[in-house]
Amino acid sequence: MPFWIAAGLTALISVFYTQVFKICEEWAIENAHSPWIYATAPLALLASFLIGHFFSKEALGSGIPQVIAAVEMSPTRHPYLEKLLSIKMVIVKIVGSCVCVLGGGVSGREGPTLQISTAVFYQLSRFWPKKLPQPQLPAMILAGGAGGLASAFNTPLGGIVFAIEELSKSHISLVRTAVFQAVIIAGLSAQLFLGNYLYLGDSSFGTFPAAVLYQTVIIAGLVGLTGAAFAEGLFRIATWRAQKSLSFKIIMTLACGLLLSLTIYLCGAHTVGAGKGVMVELLKNPTATADPLLPIARIFGNFFTYIGGVIGGVFAPALASGATMGQFLSQLFGFANVKLMIMVGMVAFLTGITRTPFTSFVLVLEMSDSHEIILYLMISSMVANVAARAVNNKGFYEMAAHGIISANPPPAAEKA
Repeated sequence: MPFWIAAGLTALISVFYTQVFKICEEWAIENAHSPWIYATAPLALLASFLIGHFFSKEALGSGIPQVIAAVEMSPTRHPYLEKLLSIKMVIVKIVGSCVCVLGGGVSGREGPTLQISTAVFYQLSRFWPKKLPQPQLPAMILAGGAGGLASAFNTPLGGIVFAIEELSKSHISLVRTAVFQAVIIAGLSAQLFLGNYLYLGDSSFGTFPAAVLYQTVIIAGLVGLTGAAFAEGLFRIATWRAQKSLSFKIIMTLACGLLLSLTIYLCGAHTVGAGKGVMVELLKNPTATADPLLPIARIFGNFFTYIGGVIGGVFAPALASGATMGQFLSQLFGFANVKLMIMVGMVAFLTGITRTPFTSFVLVLEMSDSHEIILYLMISSMVANVAARAVNNKGFYEMAAHGIISANPPPAAEKA
């Protein structure tokens, strides 16, 4: 029962958050051609950072590292969980991320949705009546992360695979009926309000020649390597930034905002937003001449936004970065199956960042309902994962989560 109730609440909050975020993002995209965007972008980044800094530092950043840290802390009921998954954090997460994207920030809502969902499950477990059977806290937190991903992307299988591959690396025994229930109820409840939509629309493919296999390997390797380098840069700079004073962070956020404005000025309006519109447009018109500035815009727009210390994620922007790289590289190399390579790029870039190859290809598969290309998506995720090891053996979310855990060790009594 607690899993069912929490999953239903997650779906309601996710739908509300999706709609508000969408309004803010669409407003920014509509005004991306206006000179005002060059001023609002730095101010939006600064406002998002300050909202998080003064009201809930735990809301800053993506949200997925926080969920992974919460899973690790849950068996001992670490006291930091009360801050990491507080009701105040939920409010700050929604407000701060919407402010960021409203002003032109390149950020996503998917990572924040996972932390919000996990907080709902955690808070319900806290206030669950003592007279009733008590839910296991680790299972509730794990189910919250899975349900959040399912409701954010409308990908139930992706939520299950993500829980197994990323969240439960050391808690695999907890992946039982609870996770499946949370994913199914959250996904179905979201569909009641948003309809049975496909996140990226319907993408149909025909048959492919044998040459597509080596083309997939080339694109996946290059894009996966780029994704890993992107993640490494994010982690190193974010870790360095965390050690600085507030005044330095404010100056750095403004500087990142100005760099974001410069990126918008040089690369165009497609820099703005999480990138869902960009992906949909590329899949509708894959053979349109690729703009070489588009991958630069998507990658650096998200990079400058995130290291500005804002509240917001890299999940959807990573998919958009991979899609633009897939289109550009496939046309550059003269590959005929551009649409397939766009999908390959999405899987590869996300894998390069997260090092969760199964989650990456399942997500893209479910978002586009393109089961006929499952083999190529699986190959691209495996190749990208191997290529990414040239940069680092761990994914961005895992490294960031370990930073949170290290900064908040268990009380001395628990250590003993």
